[in-house]
Amino acid sequence: MEITPTEYDVIVIGTGITECIIAAACSRIGKTVLHLDINRFYGEQWSSFTLTGLENFAKDTPPSIDSELFSYRHFMQNLTFKETPSSKLNQENQNLGQEKHENIHKEENTEKNVDSDSTEPNKEKVEPAAETIPLKPSWTSEKLQKSKRRVNIDVTPKLCYSAGSMVDLLRSSNCSRYLEFKAVNRSFVHYQGELIQAPCNREQVFNCKHLKVLEKRIMMKFVTFALQVGEDSEEFLEWDKKEDIDLYRSFKLTDGLINLVRASLVVSSKEKVSAHEVIRSIKFYLKNIGIYGSMPFICPIYGAGELPQAFARFSAVFGSIYVLDIAPTQLSYDETGKFSGLTLQTGQKLTGKYCVVSPNYTSKSLPSPTEGLVSVSHAVYLTDSSIKPKTKAGEQDDVSILHILPGCLDNPRPVSGFEFGPRSMLPAEDMYMVHLTTPSGGDDPAADLESVVDKITDSTVVLYKLFFTTQMSAEGRNVDPILDKNIIRTTFPTYNAGYSECIEEARKSFNLLFPEEEFLPAAPNPEDIKWPDEDEVEVEVQPQEEVSELSEKLVDDLDKSEADLKVAESGVVTGDD
Repeated sequence: MEITPTEYDVIVIGTGITECIIAAACSRIGKTVLHLDINRFYGEQWSSFTLTGLENFAKDTPPSIDSELFSYRHFMQNLTFKETPSSKLNQENQNLGQEKHENIHKEENTEKNVDSDSTEPNKEKVEPAAETIPLKPSWTSEKLQKSKRRVNIDVTPKLCYSAGSMVDLLRSSNCSRYLEFKAVNRSFVHYQGELIQAPCNREQVFNCKHLKVLEKRIMMKFVTFALQVGEDSEEFLEWDKKEDIDLYRSFKLTDGLINLVRASLVVSSKEKVSAHEVIRSIKFYLKNIGIYGSMPFICPIYGAGELPQAFARFSAVFGSIYVLDIAPTQLSYDETGKFSGLTLQTGQKLTGKYCVVSPNYTSKSLPSPTEGLVSVSHAVYLTDSSIKPKTKAGEQDDVSILHILPGCLDNPRPVSGFEFGPRSMLPAEDMYMVHLTTPSGGDDPAADLESVVDKITDSTVVLYKLFFTTQMSAEGRNVDPILDKNIIRTTFPTYNAGYSECIEEARKSFNLLFPEEEFLPAAPNPEDIKWPDEDEVEVEVQPQEEVSELSEKLVDDLDKSEADLKVAESGVVTGDD
């Protein structure tokens, strides 16, 4: 397959979200962009797979570049599938029905005992209204197989702050038209031996049954300070270069309160957090509450893999050319040592002024980033119900955040992640998905997470288990890209909940390429485009004499054609023939 044209302003290799944002920003200002990826899908480590697609992907030969000068490192390792056998599913369903039957009888016996103990005279007994108890749908292997195509699994699950940099960029560029979102409804933290609703606002703090009255007052005083203190005030500056524990102790937070604050309000994967970072994190967290719901986050429907595809669609609208299942085998440089083009696997040579390269593509001149990386283990469980079923009318369980601190559930490392309900469009109907991550302790992600996830899903029927490992950048990494030889090298996703680092990296990369241009200006809405009216269209009117001459010529030609046709039909051949 030949790619045309062969000359471009920017050639982008890899379709991660950072690369897609850069491509969209370049094409928006009129630059010619070619976007390549060795994979047959968009997103790389930012992608979302159907369960069927992921199983097929694991069976296929990993994509590779047949070149000594260029190579590709796959973004998922140690991929392991564990499907629950049909016999075990049937047994789980039977146990579930028996438990439900026993619970109903317990409730009926309790009501009878209450009625028999009543000693009030002349009181009429009122029979309780019959309540329909919803039963969980039973799952079979056949039903699970049919549902696999409707399950979407994020390689790098992340959320968007309601007023964060990702939402701001989507709104300012009008790229949001390609996406839909669900609000995060709940946040859970493992506290004192159980998974409880994390108190994230004033109402939740005072309604929390696991905190004493004094603890509630202490926590509110601390949170109010973090929200109201100004960064130029003396109160804020006095905590410069101090650790978070010093700040917590100054407000007399107990060990339990410190764990709650760290897990629910300070959204950070760093082992050590400064006092200033705690204050900024809590302030930002609370300012995002109430914009789209009671929690400060929203989540793309169908998964985080929709985000790079949205920017790719935006870029294609403004002329970018996308080619998947193809990769470069060699980069070319001019006499000054700057990037001038590349050679594809097909042998075709392309020229370009600038090149943006994903961290998964490596060569001798472009080694893979190694500093500040962390290996992350993932566990994805498909269950028949939520690990924390709804307890109130109108309560939603579309997306829930989960936090498990080090030392809880016999786990030495922090565990965080999400539970997705069927309305998030990640699991299939009547199904829930638990996706947890933790820093890897080795090459076996199941050893890092299986025992933890088994404990928090023990009240559900586990339908399917999936484990894998990814490479990510540590939080707090340097997001200052370098333009070296007209090539920009992007980095891996950051191990945290948001997108601020990748957007900052994309913005700075674009400014290195085109410092005088605006970064991703808004695309016009279709209704704002003004098309010329018929009255405004200029029509060239020929002089009457020219029109008459042209008409006479057309009539003569027509008469001659009719005469020739009659001769041909009569079979008469003239002497000229």
